[in-house]
Amino acid sequence: MSTIPVVVKHSGKKYDVELNIAEPGLVFKMQLYSLTGVAPERQKILAKGGQLKDDTDMSTLNLKPGHVFMLIGSAGALPAAPATQTNFIEDMSDRQIAETAMIPAGLANLGNTCYLNSTVQALKNVPELMISLKSYKGQASSSGMDLTTSLKEVFNGMNQTAAAYSPYVFLTSLRSIFPQFAERSNEGFYKQQDAEEAWSQILSALRPKLMHHNGDLFIDKFFGGKFETTLQCDEAPEEEPKKSVEDFLKLSCHITKETNFLRDGLLNGVNEKIEKTSELLGRNAQYTLTKRISRLPKYLTVQYVRFYWRRDIQKKAKILRKVAFPFELDVTELCTEELKKDVIPVREKIREIKKEQEEAIRSAKRARVQNSSANDADDDQSIISTEKLKEYKQAYESVIPEKLKDDGSNPSALYELAAIVSHQGASADSGHYQCFAKNDKEGGKWWRFNDDKVSIVDQAKIETLAGGGESDSALILLYRAVEI
Repeated sequence: MSTIPVVVKHSGKKYDVELNIAEPGLVFKMQLYSLTGVAPERQKILAKGGQLKDDTDMSTLNLKPGHVFMLIGSAGALPAAPATQTNFIEDMSDRQIAETAMIPAGLANLGNTCYLNSTVQALKNVPELMISLKSYKGQASSSGMDLTTSLKEVFNGMNQTAAAYSPYVFLTSLRSIFPQFAERSNEGFYKQQDAEEAWSQILSALRPKLMHHNGDLFIDKFFGGKFETTLQCDEAPEEEPKKSVEDFLKLSCHITKETNFLRDGLLNGVNEKIEKTSELLGRNAQYTLTKRISRLPKYLTVQYVRFYWRRDIQKKAKILRKVAFPFELDVTELCTEELKKDVIPVREKIREIKKEQEEAIRSAKRARVQNSSANDADDDQSIISTEKLKEYKQAYESVIPEKLKDDGSNPSALYELAAIVSHQGASADSGHYQCFAKNDKEGGKWWRFNDDKVSIVDQAKIETLAGGGESDSALILLYRAVEI
């Protein structure tokens, strides 16, 4: 038995904890951090033979069920320096630097959990999801919090700290619901996992739990689209084509030796050749399966299908080919003819307004150079008056057909890239995952989330994620609808 129930006493409170004796002391400390708020480096835990260390082998302590640990340590902030003291950056703590720079929180790696950290950081770029989770009233059960509640707690914790947050409870919930994420190596360590599988399973778990205010499922509303599919027999054109409607939560970019751009891979995914039995011909025949989008979600997930199973090495090998992606994606050509007629006027209105805004900003900047009294600190948005922005929004909304005024949908077929989950390495079950998210407050800059390390990179770095080797390459692209 690798887990035993123990009791932890801290500041007059008692915590019942499931201790995994196969993990080192640091994992136990992270577990206590999620319960008490006491950072691992500030914990003092007395164990047999002395103080518990990060690398303590818990299995050697010969603990029995019900063992009582005493945790000493404060969750409060460290004493502040005198108000009159000058704070130099080399004297500041990581937390003070982060708070001053408004750097978002990273996530602690709990042992090959970068796949989960990068997925969570990408999902954090959906503000509507944060709002929906905030209103979720799920209850903790005897076996712990459900996945939705624990994800809510992760986002709450990340918003309240500038230090790295430990997603231990969420990770435990994920492994409980989806045991494949609890798979271990022969040495007993948790294995690396596929970030795309984590993304899909998390959305599937959230789907029945989160409701939109109108009673619809939130995930379907903001992440879900619809295909109209047609299955036509190539060898018997007179055979009646089969039509159906299909829901989707992502688009797949299929990669072949001819795939150079995201558009190529998306088109491969909506036009497929399959073989099936033809009732008319009485034998197997070739069919063409055509899919066209009839409903576009506000947030469009695109998966690069980079991994495939190699039987000889018994691993998910990686397709290393470079496939470039755009920062603005127009999916009009993937839509049904009916939807095209509706979205094209909206798309053109957005482009017209954007062009006018860019010209106004350029003109104002030229005037600023000539007028030395102008305020160089003004940002681009402040150049355009509030009244003019309101006028633009009204012009945009006036061309949206009533049937496309669907909260959670995209009426223009135009998207902008918001976040990327990337993978470095040669297989899905090894290597390293990171998240890159657009910094909306600073044009051309992106946040890089490398577990607990958060930094800023230029757009040039994002362009390198198209792939072409074992270095960082895009696996999941999260696009959001372009709006005025």
